[in-house]
Amino acid sequence: MNWNNKYYKIAIAGAVLTFVLQLILGFIYDPFIPTALSSFYPVWVIVFVVGWRKEHPRR
Repeated sequence: MNWNNKYYKIAIAGAVLTFVLQLILGFIYDPFIPTALSSFYPVWVIVFVVGWRKEHPRR
């Protein structure tokens, strides 16, 4: 896996940022607010898969 792929960096950074925001919002505000952010995880998986397909195209 080539870590210089920009899609990987965006997907991993987005997932980590979403997780950190969920932790912060869960403790500071209301425990139910972070559930709205959990819908972003499939987006980060899709971005990761797009990066995988760009790196390993079909022949």
